[in-house]
Amino acid sequence: MQTNFFEHISALEFQGALNLILIKNAGGVLTVSVYLPNATADTAGKVIPPMILKGKAVELDEGFFGAIAAPVKQTASLFANMDAYQQSLKKAADNAKAELDKKNKANKGKTSTASAAETDDDDEQKETENLFSAQENEQKALAEKKKRYASVLEQVAELSKVFKYDEAISLLQTCADYLEKAEEINAKGAELQKHKAKYEAFINDLA
Repeated sequence: MQTNFFEHISALEFQGALNLILIKNAGGVLTVSVYLPNATADTAGKVIPPMILKGKAVELDEGFFGAIAAPVKQTASLFANMDAYQQSLKKAADNAKAELDKKNKANKGKTSTASAAETDDDDEQKETENLFSAQENEQKALAEKKKRYASVLEQVAELSKVFKYDEAISLLQTCADYLEKAEEINAKGAELQKHKAKYEAFINDLA
């Protein structure tokens, strides 16, 4: 039997993976989960829930691709923007580090060529280098904290993808000490609670 199902899939505006899960109940009603995974470096996009469509086969034949075409395109565009933003942040961080390394190198060169008569200047330079060192240590600590936070968000996203919302919410709560991220954490927690409620309602409908 020949169909044009894959022609319709190919016509959708996305790149990468498109996950489809089909469930059929005893009455012949089909439930289709459509999920476009986030393949970018931004973990925030991984909490986007799947689209759920439900109906008889003839109903899905008529309206399935019309219903998912726009959301798939919007989601793919969102991920592309996230990726571009992450790359620009990385470039800015690399440029800032290069400038800091250049300044430190210049300061060290001045120290090596200073004469005994310039002791006061040497002391001032050492204080400056100590200040840079303290700033670097603070930046490293902040970077490590951000890394841990990003790791938690990634794990939360992975749990959300497999509908383990209780575990995801519990893990997110371990970030309570990130006061600067409180608004974002609260928003993600509320979003997970909402997805959990929708998923439980979906499961109940299948029963």
